[in-house]
Amino acid sequence: MNENYDIKTLGEETIYHGKRVTLKKLYIEVNGKKTFKEIVDFGEAVAILPILNEHQNPEHTEIILIKQYRPAIGKWIIEIPAGIVERGEKLEETAIRELIEETGYRPGKLEKLASIHPTPGYSNEIIHIFVAKDLQPGKPRPEPYEAIRIEKTTIKQALRLLLERQPADAKTLTALLLYLHLRIKI
Repeated sequence: MNENYDIKTLGEETIYHGKRVTLKKLYIEVNGKKTFKEIVDFGEAVAILPILNEHQNPEHTEIILIKQYRPAIGKWIIEIPAGIVERGEKLEETAIRELIEETGYRPGKLEKLASIHPTPGYSNEIIHIFVAKDLQPGKPRPEPYEAIRIEKTTIKQALRLLLERQPADAKTLTALLLYLHLRIKI
């Protein structure tokens, strides 16, 4: 594989600036050939795997998922709570805020599992994945525009549900598999 590329960024142009995303045209040159890429400038987000009851067999660990209506795909999808990191907010603060807003649960303990680029072909988004434990129940406070239902299940059932309903939510699959990987230590 040839890794000798001469890549230059020539500039960028904002096409659209909205409430959550900015669409940019990124002008580049690769080995002397000029082109552009359309980039969704999204920023950072968090996703939280809430653990209700950790079981010795990790696939039987009880978790909280949400079922949320996503207008971009026009349907309800099963996923873990997630949200955008606001300006000046620490990742852990965002994780706590989003978990409370979407499920009502406040974590006693947060552990960061990984940071991922879910769609690097067209977006610069980074999702920081956390596990939340020692949950204290409370009342959910979703945003007025969010349609969310709370689902309590096991990791085994969650994986089955996600894989039956293709395509599945990537951040949720990633979080579940990372959690299992770290617990089983493969």
